[in-house]
Amino acid sequence: MSTEINEQQNYTDSYVVYSSYSEDPDYYDDTNGEVCSYENLPFVNISISVLYCLIFITGSLGNAFVILVMVFKERRRRRLVDTFVINLAFADLIFVFTLPFWAASASNNHQWIFGSEFCKISSYIIAVNRYSSIFFLTCMSIDRYLAIVKLLDFKHIRTQKYAMIISLVIWVSSLLLAIPAGYFKTLDQCREDKSSLFYRGFSLTAICLTFVLPVFIILFCYCSILVRLGEHYGHSQRTIQRRENSCKIVFTIVSAFILSWLPFNIFKTIDLYLQFHNVSLSCWTTVYRGLAIASCLAFVNSCVNPIIYAFLDRNFRRRTRLLSSYVFAGAGNRISSFGSGSTPTESSTGLKVHSPTPL
Repeated sequence: MSTEINEQQNYTDSYVVYSSYSEDPDYYDDTNGEVCSYENLPFVNISISVLYCLIFITGSLGNAFVILVMVFKERRRRRLVDTFVINLAFADLIFVFTLPFWAASASNNHQWIFGSEFCKISSYIIAVNRYSSIFFLTCMSIDRYLAIVKLLDFKHIRTQKYAMIISLVIWVSSLLLAIPAGYFKTLDQCREDKSSLFYRGFSLTAICLTFVLPVFIILFCYCSILVRLGEHYGHSQRTIQRRENSCKIVFTIVSAFILSWLPFNIFKTIDLYLQFHNVSLSCWTTVYRGLAIASCLAFVNSCVNPIIYAFLDRNFRRRTRLLSSYVFAGAGNRISSFGSGSTPTESSTGLKVHSPTPL
């Protein structure tokens, strides 16, 4: 009788332990049905939350300033690549506005408290930013390739009209491709629904088509550009320097994006591989932690582009100084006019930015 009671007690204890682990989001089952413990690290959660807040502040101010500087540039002097720069900054700007909510979730042990609808919307915005960014960066690289390697053959399509059409196609494509990312989300910590075979297949296809393929295209463009710049044929030294500087800026932006998103795509691919093949592992802690850190690194990319422009683009720094002087001069004129009762003239408030137009 005592033996039966002890066995029943052991079964009850095991059931309680298993149930507590299963119901706690910090624990999950692996492919063998065994329970894996997910160690809660409050310091890491707080660090992630602080990082998201810093990205939000830097990214919102930086990208808004980039858009402002580019918009105030005279249309006839605007480079074709500037259209893609504006759209890229706009995509990053929309994305960083979702980070305060993810920061709050991280500080609350990654528990999503903002409702299922906003979970899906926020995840959808992240996916739109991810796809549109790589597409715009690919177009920027192709534009540099056409401007330097195939200038005479494709000069007729390197116009603002085509740039606007391409930008519209990119936005529509990104908005459509991001739908599954928002739809297949569960409220539990606002994570993806890994039980959906369709979403797993779509995610793997998206990695190939929206990261691997664009990276190969970008590498081809810059390898061809390096070969052409090495020839130095038929162009003045000033033209060559201008092209090299333009390529250096675009190449740095593209490199920053690839380095930021490459770890995420690697860990995401590993995660999908484990799901497809039901690999028997005692725990997926390394993949889980790696994917979380890689996501933070990918988010950092949304605030680095304005820094790259400030350090490498002389024309951007020049337009920044002109815009700043206009703003402060306009403020001074308005204060003086208010004190004297006069109205500032159009010539005192008009902004005209004149700068040489590089390719």
